[in-house]
Amino acid sequence: MQVGPFAVIEGGTKIGDHTVIMSHASVLYGTTVGSHCRIFQGAVVGGIPQDLKYDGADTRLVIGDNTTIREFVTIGRGTKSGEPGTVIGSQTLLMAYVHVGHDSIIGDHVIVANSVNLGGYVHIHDHASIGAGTPVHQFCHIGTHTFIGGGYRLVQDVPPYILASGNPLHYTGINSVGLRRLGFTAETRRTLKRLYKLIYRSTYNLPQAVEIIKNDMEPTPEVKTVLAFIEDSTRGLI
Repeated sequence: MQVGPFAVIEGGTKIGDHTVIMSHASVLYGTTVGSHCRIFQGAVVGGIPQDLKYDGADTRLVIGDNTTIREFVTIGRGTKSGEPGTVIGSQTLLMAYVHVGHDSIIGDHVIVANSVNLGGYVHIHDHASIGAGTPVHQFCHIGTHTFIGGGYRLVQDVPPYILASGNPLHYTGINSVGLRRLGFTAETRRTLKRLYKLIYRSTYNLPQAVEIIKNDMEPTPEVKTVLAFIEDSTRGLI
């Protein structure tokens, strides 16, 4: 571990091998940081949650391996003991001035661009990307391999494998470039286009579209992922 000048590392923390804590960064009580991470200048990770329900409970923040936390990022730990707390995955990038609210879960290989603000209990699945300056309402879920344009307000769930932009935020196609780069086949991409055409480009309402998908489409892993996401959604889809 390498620690820069004026960094603060409180008791009750765990920091993995080869992690770098740069100057004036703070790693606070209840935080576990994996190996090969970088926490840049002025970041504050593991602060008490910005939640009026917090009563001093012994809660946690867990950060995976090979994750980068850039300048002045703030991450709150969980609100209630016994819950998972706040979790940041491995090989994830949080750019400067990002705020991660209490009890949020961010997966692996996620990119969160500058000045994104996540409310409490937000869940971002693996390989998702969020453009700069995006506010994300509490309890929203963002699906795997989704790309969200910068500067748009996010108040509902964003399903997997898609591009989203505009005010209000809406579906603009599947994330073809990202999926192709990660080895998703042309057939898989065509399947996802057909699936989302039923959801977003047809006269069917969402329950009707889901029923057709279940009955008529091959249950590939990607189709199952989309259906599971819709079933778990509590805020409705964009």
